[in-house]
Amino acid sequence: MHSVEKDHSVERHYIVSYLALRNTIGWVGLLMPLAVRGGGLLLEGIRTTDSISAYYYTSMRDIFVGATVLTGALLACYRTPRLLDNIVATVAGLAAIGAALFPMDPTYAAELLARYPDLGTQAHYSNHGILGYHLLFAITFAALSFYLVFFRFGAATPPDNLQALRRKAVYKVCGAVMLLSFGAIAFMGLALEGQSVFWPETCAVAAFGVAWLVNGQTFLKDAPPGAAQPSLHR
Repeated sequence: MHSVEKDHSVERHYIVSYLALRNTIGWVGLLMPLAVRGGGLLLEGIRTTDSISAYYYTSMRDIFVGATVLTGALLACYRTPRLLDNIVATVAGLAAIGAALFPMDPTYAAELLARYPDLGTQAHYSNHGILGYHLLFAITFAALSFYLVFFRFGAATPPDNLQALRRKAVYKVCGAVMLLSFGAIAFMGLALEGQSVFWPETCAVAAFGVAWLVNGQTFLKDAPPGAAQPSLHR
């Protein structure tokens, strides 16, 4: 009897730890855009930038890089019984880390350019990482994240588990929001050149975060072990 209880305790420990990993990805994704925008506004008076990635060239660089690398590292640790999902998550995680460590071309907020006219010129030294690869990493991360959220989250949903079906519906909505946001980013980047894509990017990242929070059962959680699960047949 004691051995059985111990086994259940160990199993619950692993379940809680695994859900915590998913929830951390969700919270970081949900809060990071708000943190860099709020911090940039409070500390430097920056009302907006061309994109979330452009906060690399503000005082919010450490927040942006740290949060993105953390998300990537946790994604690379995501595991399911399906090998393909593990490979996709690992590549997506590495792409997120790459997007953080390989920044976009230097782009400075209007408020900083007004304050420091030499920004972006030979007269002003600006530290940055290796340029030219950021977009490749960002697109890879976005595409694989969408694939996980829309196609893989909830793929093995039991047909009689009401909470699991609700979670699956949320994943589809989050995936749709991500896809629409990507379309808006592409349209604004091509047809409305020079427009900030911060808010479409934020919508995509927030949908990504919500999907992971639901996957981690911060919301729509299953009943405790041993309790009856909500079912469609009741």
